[in-house]
Amino acid sequence: MGKHIGKSDTSGMRISKDAIGERLKSVRLLAGMNQRDFAARLKTSGAYISCVELGHSMPGGRFLRSLHHEFDVNVNWLLTGQEPSLPPRYGLHVRSLVSDYGGASQAGRSLIMAVASYLVGQGA
Repeated sequence: MGKHIGKSDTSGMRISKDAIGERLKSVRLLAGMNQRDFAARLKTSGAYISCVELGHSMPGGRFLRSLHHEFDVNVNWLLTGQEPSLPPRYGLHVRSLVSDYGGASQAGRSLIMAVASYLVGQGA
């Protein structure tokens, strides 16, 4: 059984630290980052990312704001697993796409354009 914090969300469902950690890990992996680089982007430590991913810690408010700002993660989805449509925008952020596009090969640029077109089509 997963670890839980002492509060329930508005539907009465208990919020699992393990599930939050798994969702955070999915964001990181979909962004193609290791824990150290992900942590640096969020101005925290790799140890903190590891603790949250393993379900040992709950993410704090400052961290959640950074995660939302840097990776466009829906905080409600991260904490509860519930979102009306899609999970976070696949860990991608427009600034990241633009930055990656500038340094990519021609094949890489084509792939980035395909991903961006797909996300636009999904309403992301």
